[in-house]
Amino acid sequence: MTFTAVVLYPNEPDTTFDTDYYLQTHMPLVAKHWGPAGLKSWSVTKYERDLAGTSPKYLIAATLVWESEESATAAIAGESASSVFGDIPNFTNKQPVTLAGSTIGSQEIS
Repeated sequence: MTFTAVVLYPNEPDTTFDTDYYLQTHMPLVAKHWGPAGLKSWSVTKYERDLAGTSPKYLIAATLVWESEESATAAIAGESASSVFGDIPNFTNKQPVTLAGSTIGSQEIS
């Protein structure tokens, strides 16, 4: 069973977010520091609207898939966390909302 963390960045009128920096610098930094600690993959979604067609509550979501809850917890508490979290002001003026949990089901639809 994998463990997933989702990092959501708010979409507020005064939000600034450098998507290029995030994808080209920050996420490779995350992979460099947390890959050896058990991070299996990451993906980033940019929200343009909610399903009703209105402005979304969140602008960007990063989904981090870990080997286990223990590996995620250790990485986030480890020495490299300061490098990862300390980089946030380089691409946004907002602090993210984070969610975490175990995958309890999935299905690929063809």
